[in-house]
Amino acid sequence: MSDRTEAGRDTGKRENEYGKGLLIDAVAYLIAFGLGMIPFVLLNDVFAAAAAFTAAATVVIYVFTVVYADVSIYDPYWSVAPPVIIAAVIIKYRFYNVNALVLFGLILIWATRLTANWLSTYKGLGHEDWRYKMYRDKYPPFPFQLISFFGLQFVPTAVVYLGLTGALFAVQKSNFSPLSAIGAAVMILAVLLELVADRAIHGFLKEHRGEGKTCRVSVWRYSRHPNYLGEMSFWSGIYIYFAALCPDIWYKGLGFLTIIALFLFVSIPMMEKHNVSRRPDYAEYKAETSMLLLLPPKKKKAD
Repeated sequence: MSDRTEAGRDTGKRENEYGKGLLIDAVAYLIAFGLGMIPFVLLNDVFAAAAAFTAAATVVIYVFTVVYADVSIYDPYWSVAPPVIIAAVIIKYRFYNVNALVLFGLILIWATRLTANWLSTYKGLGHEDWRYKMYRDKYPPFPFQLISFFGLQFVPTAVVYLGLTGALFAVQKSNFSPLSAIGAAVMILAVLLELVADRAIHGFLKEHRGEGKTCRVSVWRYSRHPNYLGEMSFWSGIYIYFAALCPDIWYKGLGFLTIIALFLFVSIPMMEKHNVSRRPDYAEYKAETSMLLLLPPKKKKAD
């Protein structure tokens, strides 16, 4: 068999996995959101309805991850669920006001960017994220399924819901606070930062794939995790928007801090350890570059 024939078969296999994976993901989310609408419609309280929707949808997605042995089916949930939840709340409760329009628009822009980034790195059904694979290889089936449901899926779902509480309060307000514009600006800048980080890292990996080099171009020169900085900034922007609009209940939107904690104490440490193990130059990069904030690189110490 020629190398060209073998390469063609490999390409065809990858395309089949990619297409099959996208189809299964699409079906999973259509069913999940469809069934999630049942408790959503039945409950009258905004927050209870949104919570029931996201909980029911997550259970359905979990079932798909078990059936297809691929926890990465859950990955798009982080980005696709928020605009669906906000849109459903606006329509059901008729919150047709400027705050609802602005927040839905910004969340949709953020979700589109994040989902597009996921699609650009998607490899197809069965190609689990390295973190999921690590847990699958480490634990027997039953403990792994407990970790998958509660730790890898339900916890992120709960965190996203808590991050959205500020928006759920804000969309109910018909008046607009000029100070909310600060929150909107933070959200826009956060998405722009993520777009710049995406473009830089994808271009770098395309040019240096397989070389084990650390990306130090563009914003990655000033932060080891500019994408995470963008995410944390976006959710902070939602809170700022809400707090400016509802200063008397500012404390009710602090759920967004769970997202900050998730990145600072789980995502970033895991990614740091992973990068050190696979990139020979990462220790040097780590010593010279800010972990999160965009700061000038540290100068090398003279020998």
